[in-house]
Amino acid sequence: MNRSAKIFAAAYFLGCCVLVLVASLTPGGKGPVAVFAMPWGKPALEVVAHAEGPIIFVNDGSWVALTESTDQQFINRLYEAGAGFVASSVIAMACARLSGVSLEKSI
Repeated sequence: MNRSAKIFAAAYFLGCCVLVLVASLTPGGKGPVAVFAMPWGKPALEVVAHAEGPIIFVNDGSWVALTESTDQQFINRLYEAGAGFVASSVIAMACARLSGVSLEKSI
């Protein structure tokens, strides 16, 4: 295998990995989501408030906020309000655990 074929194979593999990773991190609908603000935009707290969503948790840093998604339209409103990336409930749960916040619903 020549050098250009190896470079193409490596780039193709990495591209596929990135595509699968991004597809798995996008939110699917209801549940907690993590809102990441753009570095040059509004803080995540303002993005969630502008999209009229409930704020579950915001740490001292203003670039990540946890909120509850009710439907796909809410996710779209977050992007329209200035969110850089809205991550799935898996990422939201990981952020909550790292921050010491319990997202379990009480009965």
